[in-house]
Amino acid sequence: MENEIQLIIFDEEELTKTLIESYLQECDIKCKILKFPQYEEGLIPNDDNEKIIIVNINKTIAKNLENLSKIAHNRNNKLITISYDKSADIQVKAIRAGADEFLYKPIVKSEFINAVQRIKKEANKNKDKKMASKIYSVVSAEHGVGKTFFAVNLAYELAKLSKERVLLLDFNNSLTDVFQILNINVKYSTMQYINLLTEENASKALGKLVHYNDSSLYILGTGIVSNSENDIDAKSLENFISIIKKYFRYIIIDNDASMHDLDKIIKLKSDYIYIVMDASKSMAEKVHLQHLDLRLESKYTRVILNKYNAKKDEKILEEIEHILGRPIFMKITKNFLAASSALDKGLALSDVNPELETVKDYKTLAKIMIEQDGK
Repeated sequence: MENEIQLIIFDEEELTKTLIESYLQECDIKCKILKFPQYEEGLIPNDDNEKIIIVNINKTIAKNLENLSKIAHNRNNKLITISYDKSADIQVKAIRAGADEFLYKPIVKSEFINAVQRIKKEANKNKDKKMASKIYSVVSAEHGVGKTFFAVNLAYELAKLSKERVLLLDFNNSLTDVFQILNINVKYSTMQYINLLTEENASKALGKLVHYNDSSLYILGTGIVSNSENDIDAKSLENFISIIKKYFRYIIIDNDASMHDLDKIIKLKSDYIYIVMDASKSMAEKVHLQHLDLRLESKYTRVILNKYNAKKDEKILEEIEHILGRPIFMKITKNFLAASSALDKGLALSDVNPELETVKDYKTLAKIMIEQDGK
């Protein structure tokens, strides 16, 4: 049976809804229709259902077309813009803002049906593709190197750049977690999900996860959890990982070394391991001892030099790489003031200042993950 699509119309004219309803009935396309006179982002349901969103680009909306680009952040949203304005300029601006289709008013039946069919065909094509999920495990040899902050900002840039569903999974049980970093008040926890998630309830349960900033970044963190809820076994963890791989294109796991045997399972289930460290020879020795052993040589292990200060750190890079026995994969530029501001405001770095060198570093790494790791 064909799934019902949500169709949300933002247009002051009642005729638009009347025409669309009649067109859909004649073509037997099942849609649940919502209609509002003016576009407001908050009126779009924040869930994972497929939606076709139709927005009339009147004079008010035309001045703020960049607001529509937020719709495209969710890969389940498809945007059709409509307008009486037949100029090429308005159409180009709409497409640049993320519109999948542009139609002139009054809406012509054949053009509307063709637009909807194209959107549905593309959606079905994407569904038929087997999701080649990738798991990235983020670890460190010592607290205080910025591992969780790294995981948060990398996951956000990856979600924005790929427009795919990204899950940031926090396993830190005792330290600052991602909910605190992003100032999100959520009471459910990673451990609760591991113990309770099944194939049957996964779609509904994972659909309740919080998004960050209306992006395709989903977050599952430590939250408020009792000691008894921390008790998970290897079988439950492996089952949990196999389920979430079906729902997310990328999974970033912020590991807690105190998990011991469970931590080893996560690493072995991961496609790539990011070891986050700062620029010191003593840290390099700890990283080599704790993480660069024979068990992980078959994995794609990458060393990330965090809080990098070129003037101070460049002179010891060669020694660090000699201790590690491998080159540094990526350097993340240090910016203490920007990081402090982001933490104070509960924001990702690029929401504080997208032009920072540090943000560019995260974007470069995210681009590698999208363009190279999937091949």
